[in-house]
Amino acid sequence: METLELMDTLERVNAELLLSTPLTVVVRARLEFIDENGKADEQELALVIPRSRCDGDSPYWPALMSAASEHWHRCPGCARRLLVCVDGEWETLLTAEAEHTTH
Repeated sequence: METLELMDTLERVNAELLLSTPLTVVVRARLEFIDENGKADEQELALVIPRSRCDGDSPYWPALMSAASEHWHRCPGCARRLLVCVDGEWETLLTAEAEHTTH
């Protein structure tokens, strides 16, 4: 698993929220994976982040990455890419390392 290089770990992320409560924010995400049958699939996710790890409704990068990693490791197959909607655009947070093959 490779992670997006973070310039400033205290930087806030303007991620698209699905829900905001007094204790958490819930960020919209998408996981692309290969299922148990070898078929490409994707799943919408809700990344739950404690408000204590946010600046207002904006999570800090480490909190977002932590929530993304939890889903990555629970993937029902082989995770390929995890994306989050930031500033209205889908941004890749995590991606599977490329496999090298020789012929």
